[in-house]
Amino acid sequence: MEILDLIDALEELVIQSRRLPVGGNLVVDRKRMLDVIDQMRLAVPADLRHAQQILEGRDQIIEDAHQSAKLAIDRAEQDRQRLLEENAIVREAQDRSQQMLMDAEARARQVIAEADATAAAHLSEAAEAASKQLDDADQYAFEVLRRLENQLQAFLDSIKMSISSLQEKR
Repeated sequence: MEILDLIDALEELVIQSRRLPVGGNLVVDRKRMLDVIDQMRLAVPADLRHAQQILEGRDQIIEDAHQSAKLAIDRAEQDRQRLLEENAIVREAQDRSQQMLMDAEARARQVIAEADATAAAHLSEAAEAASKQLDDADQYAFEVLRRLENQLQAFLDSIKMSISSLQEKR
């Protein structure tokens, strides 16, 4: 998954950073870190594109169900006409064709309902996954930036103490 690769890249950036001799803190390439964070944000919408594909798949399933229902209805109608033309049991033939027509319509409605439910479930899952990944990426970036801020504050405090110490010696 692209977002995980970007998290690995961010981790590698921290690992490759130089250690400062004072305090064990790191010097991180700010531009590279911000580039990786931007790439992480751009990677998240892939799940939204996946959700769109699911919707398009749902439309195809619905279209297939309509075609299947139409074929079943056409076959039922042909059967009804054939049975009407046969003079043996006209009444039974009419009842049978009517039942077949109702069954075909019921099956078509069921297939459409199942396709809608499946598409809605996939869309919901994709939206939740995208939201969670975005939240995770933002939380990770927040934690990294918070640690960086603390490190920079420690550097500033150390520099201020050194300046103060040098001024006192004068």
